[in-house]
Amino acid sequence: MKKISLAVSLLVAFSSASIAEEANSHKHHYYGGINLGTTNWGSLGSGVTSVTGVDDPDFSWGVFVGMQTLPWLAFELGYQDLGEADLKDVSGSYDAQTINLTAKLSYDIVERLAIYGKVGTQWYDWSANGSGVYEDDTGWTPHLGLGLQYEFNKNWSGALDYTWYNDIGGPDINYFGISAAYHWR
Repeated sequence: MKKISLAVSLLVAFSSASIAEEANSHKHHYYGGINLGTTNWGSLGSGVTSVTGVDDPDFSWGVFVGMQTLPWLAFELGYQDLGEADLKDVSGSYDAQTINLTAKLSYDIVERLAIYGKVGTQWYDWSANGSGVYEDDTGWTPHLGLGLQYEFNKNWSGALDYTWYNDIGGPDINYFGISAAYHWR
């Protein structure tokens, strides 16, 4: 009887620790990370397109910090360099960057794998400079996104991410990338 009691006690202890570990993965905590990817842009303003076209850039990067407030809700602040593209037919380039404020809603599909959606706003700064072309703009616009996030362990996660940036000085910009985040739990 003592062996059965001991076995049941150990089983309950290990089960409780496992449940606590799983519950802790979504407890309130802070995280930070980096993302790398590529962008493509819609049509630019007439000040650019009346003179030339733009080749899409091939590299975008960003950094972010976040706060997990509920198991399904986090808030992020980030910087995103949306890349620099060469102007066609004339020497020059177009570049854009944003500072993002985002709400991230997630749902666990299976253990360690979650799908998420993002909604937010960003302050943007873009410019096109070249022969016969000079146009720039700053302002606030919305963005939406979605992705898949995988928790490698208690502190590290990675994600596949898509974000649509609305009207960054004319064009809508689509970002596709990967990210890595460290979680302080």
